Amino acid sequence: MQILGTWALTNIIAGGIASSKSQGETSAFWQMNAGWNIINAGIAGIGYFTQSMPNTLAGTVAEQHSIETLLAVNTGLDIAYILGGLYLREKAHNSEQSERLRGFGNAIMMQGAFLLLFDAALYAVNAHHGKTLESILQSVSISSNGIGMHISF
Repeated sequence: MQILGTWALTNIIAGGIASSKSQGETSAFWQMNAGWNIINAGIAGIGYFTQSMPNTLAGTVAEQHSIETLLAVNTGLDIAYILGGLYLREKAHNSEQSERLRGFGNAIMMQGAFLLLFDAALYAVNAHHGKTLESILQSVSISSNGIGMHISF
């Protein structure tokens, strides 16, 4: 969440400054970057300050699965953002607001591309952790005599 929050704050500040010093398509690009990242900053803040660690094995497994599912869905949404930006750029060809639509479209494509890389990287890391957790769980055995763990060297 720190990476997302840093990205968001950087874009809000840069977008505010750059949009006030530019015009047309470039100003629209920076306005959309700033606006889009207000949402990203909120998501990062909520994620950072509400994260908690499960206190049971079942909770850990459920949380792992939940995070992987969320990141997979987010990756699909990121592709939709990129396509939405492309749509705005295409719509700009026949519009009186062509500069604004092109600027907004470019910004949405850039934000979607960042989020796609961000979510895909987090998914890869979490999937690796999930496989490690699974291999650990497969080495645990429970019987009426107790709990055992098989470790190969």
